[in-house]
Amino acid sequence: MKKLLTLLGSVSLIATTAQMAVACGTNYDKKDKDGNSILIQFLQSIDGKAQITSTDVLWKLINKDNGPKNREKLTLDLLKMINLSILSNSGKQENIDDINDKSIYTNYNLSKILQERWTSLSSTVDRQISTEKDKYKKDHGKKWEKEWDKMLVNKYSVYQDDVKSMDREFLENKYKSDILLSDENNSATKTLLDVLLNTDQMGVTWISSSDILRKYNALERIVNANLEENEKNNTAIANYVKSDLDQIAQIENSTKKEAEGWNGTKLSSTSSDKEIANEARRVVKIDKKSIVNDTPVNMNDFTVSDTNNSRAGFLSNSQRYFLDKFYNTQAPLAISEVVIPFSETHTFDTGVTPQSFYSTDGNDQKNSEDLLNSIIKDKDQVAWNRWMVDQKTKHPKATVKHYDQLMTLSNSTDFTQDMRSVVYDLVLFGHENGKKIGSGTNNSTDDDSKYPTLDSMVKELSRNKGNPNFYNYDDTGKVYYIDSTGMHIVQIDGYEYLEKTKDKGSKQEGLEKGSEGYEQVNKDTMKELNEFKKYNSLTDNQKIEAMKNETTYNALNTAVTNPYLHFLTNNSMLKGLQGSQYSFDIMSDVKNWSKVNSSDESSFYWTTCVFDYFFNISNTKDKGQNSFIDRYITFNSDSENGEVAKNTQDWFYKQLGTKQSSIITTPGQLFNTSERTWTEEINSKTVASGYPKKTMVDNVNAKRSSVRKLTSDKFWMPIDGDNANGSTKEYEYSTNDLSYIFNYNLTIKSIENSYINFKMGGAK
Repeated sequence: MKKLLTLLGSVSLIATTAQMAVACGTNYDKKDKDGNSILIQFLQSIDGKAQITSTDVLWKLINKDNGPKNREKLTLDLLKMINLSILSNSGKQENIDDINDKSIYTNYNLSKILQERWTSLSSTVDRQISTEKDKYKKDHGKKWEKEWDKMLVNKYSVYQDDVKSMDREFLENKYKSDILLSDENNSATKTLLDVLLNTDQMGVTWISSSDILRKYNALERIVNANLEENEKNNTAIANYVKSDLDQIAQIENSTKKEAEGWNGTKLSSTSSDKEIANEARRVVKIDKKSIVNDTPVNMNDFTVSDTNNSRAGFLSNSQRYFLDKFYNTQAPLAISEVVIPFSETHTFDTGVTPQSFYSTDGNDQKNSEDLLNSIIKDKDQVAWNRWMVDQKTKHPKATVKHYDQLMTLSNSTDFTQDMRSVVYDLVLFGHENGKKIGSGTNNSTDDDSKYPTLDSMVKELSRNKGNPNFYNYDDTGKVYYIDSTGMHIVQIDGYEYLEKTKDKGSKQEGLEKGSEGYEQVNKDTMKELNEFKKYNSLTDNQKIEAMKNETTYNALNTAVTNPYLHFLTNNSMLKGLQGSQYSFDIMSDVKNWSKVNSSDESSFYWTTCVFDYFFNISNTKDKGQNSFIDRYITFNSDSENGEVAKNTQDWFYKQLGTKQSSIITTPGQLFNTSERTWTEEINSKTVASGYPKKTMVDNVNAKRSSVRKLTSDKFWMPIDGDNANGSTKEYEYSTNDLSYIFNYNLTIKSIENSYINFKMGGAK
């Protein structure tokens, strides 16, 4: 047997062949009436007190009625088990050693943080149970223990069904284990996600220059009162300084604007009185007029507490892992648009002509022509950006919108399929269905003549079936197309950053040795924390303007090396600011994608994300994923039904791989499905109706069938370490998706055969 997890020093998670059996025959759990009885509780049995044969479990896994649901739940339960084991065993030396600190995604001091969170979580669950007991005492008085015991026995009747002979300690530990595995607020999975998706563990607390000046004045008075250097005066000064050893470094650092010149506190409680006094005498010689900069209270270690939200927008290394994964699979794009409407008398269903945008008084066509001309010539985006802020153009009927949500391959709710098909055709599929503005018009040397007019644009975009193109596009990342509401001019915000080459990753470093030999926050990390502090102290208008400044922009989130993802990350900090042209928040989307209660299969990632993260930063990942799984789950193939156990093990390997592959490939599959449905709807319209019948084509290299590979190449993850191929594991799943599913089905068949063989008395 292999011990995986110890709770309260008495409850162990053991994985033997029998105990790996998490489903049952008809007598397994009286509470489960729907047949979906794969319960995590069984995995936490102790020393075989509850025994079910694995062959009974396998029947539950493969039977046609409940098998699929059971397999799904078993997979999730085992992953929760692994998550709990990762957290609770984070203090073991073998697990500490397995974390690769060189990975760009590893947080500084991660093992220590996990240990602290495990201690906190365990105590929180103890208090939760204690509070529940107090309620029983209040509700049931002297009979509370009897009622409490009844609750435990009813909940875990599979283990003990007699209150008189029950083992309360055993069942209470079972209760705690269940909370740690599956509770909405206090589960291990949620705790790990909280650690990995926030920056609390990597920051500093700040002190203002005015407070530092007050410290300087007080220290100066003490020093002036004890000017002569002797033992008595040294002691007097030292006793004062020892109450706040950081003040010396704070005063010095406050004279320097940039973090590169800052140093940590080198004095300690073991420093001599003479050493401390001399440092005080030296520092009060500083011109107090130069004490003008806020500084960290202490630079020798990170602090959880923040000052005035100073690190808002700063990303931890683990946050960037989830951010990169979201970016690499979902292909997010920031979108804004201007829509020129049809005239009031026109309907899309009867066909599109230039007259569709004409009004009887001539105003519509003039306003539309002027607006279209302004957009086409607006190469530097000045007018466009102003319209997004003002939410209007000079055309009184045109509508303006900057989207709060990012367009993704999965998001079919906030964007029409017309728009998604056009945008991703340009970004991913080589603009096969588009025509570049200015190409193939006429040969006049007049600059204006190479641009389309309203009439010529409408004719090109009319979506008549014989037209060669569905949309037009330009160099700035704008696409032009017509749908049932009019002519859409859609801007892919930050488009210029999309064409950058894949690069090596970077990370936020932890502590380093200072020039005096003591540890302090890494200079580069401290520099960035200072940049965020300065940025977050600005007014809303100042923040908006600062983000347009190349120096400020480049100084924030320097570890995000993908240029377009850097654009999305930095400009997410402008969400909610009055006067901002952007209103998206990519980290909010990432957290929703990863959170435990996400069940939408088009976006969920929490089921495997914790496992994926810790495997990715493992020093032993070169041994393969199956070896990593075996550290936490043991399938006992030495038992009498070892073939069954071995096949079950193979099933779980394939099930997890299939789930990981699905998470990666599903966004593209959903996009293609939505586009096919949209195409079928267009084709269903009768020719006689006049409805525009133009649809997207996919003739060149069947690019839409390669959407995952194209997404991986365009929305790339950075290279981690010296691996020239970068993050290849994710792509492996996508390229082998069909074979993965095929092998998975073979494994299910193998389990079925071994089960039948076992039942018939064959090989055990």
